[in-house]
Amino acid sequence: FLLFVAILFVIFCSTVSAGTTEEWKERIIYQFLTDRFANSDGSTAQCNNLSDYCGGSYQGAIDQLDYIQGMGFTAVWISPIVLNTPNGYHGYWTQDFYKVNPYFGTETDLKNFISECHKRDIWVMIDVVANHVGPVGYDYSSIVPFNQSIHYHNCNSCPDQCTIQNYVCFTDDIELCRTSGLPDLNQTLPYVGDTLV
Repeated sequence: FLLFVAILFVIFCSTVSAGTTEEWKERIIYQFLTDRFANSDGSTAQCNNLSDYCGGSYQGAIDQLDYIQGMGFTAVWISPIVLNTPNGYHGYWTQDFYKVNPYFGTETDLKNFISECHKRDIWVMIDVVANHVGPVGYDYSSIVPFNQSIHYHNCNSCPDQCTIQNYVCFTDDIELCRTSGLPDLNQTLPYVGDTLV
């Protein structure tokens, strides 16, 4: 966990200012999926397979910051930055919580993106998924650092195939079962909860 904190510190610079709730309320936020927003080479070629990566990157986003600022936006909300399982172009299928997704660029590219945003007084919000990981079935060996079944809800109180069937808030289905078949992290476990924080 300390390694992860150190990596984030290095990525995001030596001084971090998150802004208060009141300050964020004054921001106009532009949200985008990094992979779908802007390609590194500036091309606008059609993506041939919408179920996979299409080439959007932090460098491509840097090249579009004047466009974002010109529309009056004062903050951007980008998709999760971590390494994903195959076809996780959207960023919501975490495989490794400690690595930056190389399809979007390097740690340096991410740091440059944030720096270029800050030069324009554009704040950056990074989406984070703390509920589930990528679609790996019940073989968690490729998930870092949650590579054991003990890190997940066991589905004992869930319907068939551990899927949610009752979409009412605060039911066992919502709290303990898998959304779209994605392994649901058990944040009540100290290791899981503390690592995610």
